[in-house]
Amino acid sequence: MRKSILFFLVMFVSLSLTAQEAVSDTNAIGKCGGLFSVSPTMKVRFSPGNLQYQPSTRLCRFAAEQTEVIGWKPFYGNERYKGWIDLFGWGTAMQPTNYSIDPNEYNFADWGFYCGLPTNGGKIWRTLTMDEWTYLLAKRPRARRLYALAYVNKVFGLVLLPDNWKCPKGVYVKPGPKEDYINWYTTEKWALLEAAGAVFLPCETRRVGTEAVGNASVCHYWTATSNDKKPVEALCLLVDTFVPRASTSAKYMGLSVRLVQEMYE
Repeated sequence: MRKSILFFLVMFVSLSLTAQEAVSDTNAIGKCGGLFSVSPTMKVRFSPGNLQYQPSTRLCRFAAEQTEVIGWKPFYGNERYKGWIDLFGWGTAMQPTNYSIDPNEYNFADWGFYCGLPTNGGKIWRTLTMDEWTYLLAKRPRARRLYALAYVNKVFGLVLLPDNWKCPKGVYVKPGPKEDYINWYTTEKWALLEAAGAVFLPCETRRVGTEAVGNASVCHYWTATSNDKKPVEALCLLVDTFVPRASTSAKYMGLSVRLVQEMYE
């Protein structure tokens, strides 16, 4: 019995190290090197892609590309599923596959702390609060000039530009809340923006239970903030063809997750 337990522990540690190495290959240094103010005293760096989880191995990683989305439909709640998922109930870091509709099962546990992601020099990944998203999009200096709606490789989403943004030659960004204009970027054009520090939040459907709902031109990203007026809900960032803004969602709904690291200049 003891040998079986020891074997399991060795295998789990080995798989965890493998996953961490895979994440390190696509860490935020370089690919998402831009700094973004989320308060008057705090800057962050975004992860290189949305969070992903593999139920069969209980491992987390970041999407290899910022445009990559998976959706939920193939999963159907199977803990032995060998694929990857990227839609999560609110704060389900300790139970990433939970899709129960019981709101009492959703007490926030930050994915960045519990998912075993590499810290990159001791800086733990974490989820932004709604106040931090609001500061980033509306209150930091030149805030409304530092985001744009775009299709990148035919994937719709939100482009975020770093504080010290300088647009590279050969590409153009029409920023701000321009409901009548959406940027379009090829792989080559996006590579120029990404190298200059731009971040892309791709849109995909939401999940209710085991079913995908909505469409890929409207997306929601979880924040670390619960809804004080309605405890069964939490706050999320809503991205569509209008101005990105605060919204709410039932905690059991599966939404996208993008993590950040705190950075100090």
